[in-house]
Amino acid sequence: MALINKNEILIPFFGSPLAFIPGQDPMGMLNVADRTFQMLLPGLNNVTERIRYYSFYCWFFDVYARINGSTNPAEQQKFIRRAEYLLALLAAKNNVRGIPGITEAQKNYSSDKQVLSLKEGTGELKDSFEHTYWKNPGGIFGQNYVSSMIQMKLLRDMGDKTAIYIRTRFDSDKLVSGKQLADAFENNIGKEAINKFIDALQTGEITQQAMETIINVFNMKLVPVNSEESRLLIKLLTSADYPGEPIRTYYRRETIRIYLNEIIRRKKFVSVRDFVTMSYTNQGAIDGEVNETLTAWYYFQSDQYWHMVSTGILKALLIALSEKSDGTWMVEKDFIEGLSEEVNGFLVQEGFVKQNASFESLLVIQDETIVVADKTNRGDFIGRIAWAMLLLKKILVENTNKIDELVAYAKNHNLESQSNFIAVYPDLLEKGKQGLITFLKYFLHKYVVMRHQYVAYVKMNNTQSTEKFIREDGLIRHIANIDYGYSSPRLDTLISFLKDLELLNDDRNGLSVTGMELRQKLISS
Repeated sequence: MALINKNEILIPFFGSPLAFIPGQDPMGMLNVADRTFQMLLPGLNNVTERIRYYSFYCWFFDVYARINGSTNPAEQQKFIRRAEYLLALLAAKNNVRGIPGITEAQKNYSSDKQVLSLKEGTGELKDSFEHTYWKNPGGIFGQNYVSSMIQMKLLRDMGDKTAIYIRTRFDSDKLVSGKQLADAFENNIGKEAINKFIDALQTGEITQQAMETIINVFNMKLVPVNSEESRLLIKLLTSADYPGEPIRTYYRRETIRIYLNEIIRRKKFVSVRDFVTMSYTNQGAIDGEVNETLTAWYYFQSDQYWHMVSTGILKALLIALSEKSDGTWMVEKDFIEGLSEEVNGFLVQEGFVKQNASFESLLVIQDETIVVADKTNRGDFIGRIAWAMLLLKKILVENTNKIDELVAYAKNHNLESQSNFIAVYPDLLEKGKQGLITFLKYFLHKYVVMRHQYVAYVKMNNTQSTEKFIREDGLIRHIANIDYGYSSPRLDTLISFLKDLELLNDDRNGLSVTGMELRQKLISS
């Protein structure tokens, strides 16, 4: 056994302490979700909060080419950061929340200052990006928007100068170019505001008076209704998923159509939770007919429940290991057996299964699946594992008649994985015939302990590890606990976009006139 104390583990192979870091996705189960998002909502991600930034960046690169045009990446980056920080300052002055960089801008903004420095907020004066509006050197654009906008054919790099970006220009009735959005944005701004903004970019400062002139038109949360800019952004969201590609798909547009229809059906705002629950409950069908887009959302949510089962049990196991071991080694076999017996006892006592019964004899909870999933992250470690088992039993039963269809769907859309729900379904169904304690021991060992260790080893490098426990010579020792939750399916980003375009009512209980018109257009297209 390696020499070990409570704070440091010596790895003989490397010969130096290995740092244990939090890491993400300790069970390696979110890759399928990422691929599903990419298919369903291309051009969106979890951090592109405001759709008007798509217009703004197209306009910015158009302006930059006119007023500067330097192909030095550092020069373009400087101007990007000044422009983004100026938008954040305007939001701070107007007390508009939800704008990237707003936290630092609020610290720096004061109505008593007649002149505000852009250089100060961007880090130019101290040549450091720490404690500025945005730590990433490429700014909000470089971290959050660039890849999405290139994917949507609004921007491109300059070929051999890959760190320099320009807006696109092409003629197409079906697609939106960067030039079109830039022109539409500029028309909504007006010449006076444009000149004030450009002057601030060039000088690196702006007066309170100038801010008053431009503050309303440079509001990044609102796109003028019925404007050309609004029309183009709606067209952008509802056009082909991958502009310019020979094979056209419209998963993003179809998701919008289904979402708007669901608002009409419910006569109220539909949350992300509402939408994915509906897609899972309907098993990808609309009015009894299978819908390819909704099937993808169903596939996503079924895998999310499997993620809640396995990662939820990992969290509970780590809590149990921490409480039972008090920082020392435990015999792994005894720990797993003891935990399995405790969970079995809980399930028997609560009336979910009879004594000495099999896993497949577990009661199928009648509550909504998402409600059962919520209980896997509550209470003590025994209750958490028990409810995860009840969730597992529920999703195995609910998807029995759909597994073959989901397997075929995943194969056709390149969404397969060795660890996702449809891949492990046959094994779990077969092993579920065993006694509950035997099944628990098998599941904890294979699908939790071994799975986490495998994922951690894949991610390990010479200095860092994401392991949450150490195993050696039949022993196991706790390192750290975890937190977990559902993946954000980018639908919240899409909903934010629909709000910014004022397609949803202010009270969020229905669709605006423009939203109703879009819905009708999507139904007939």
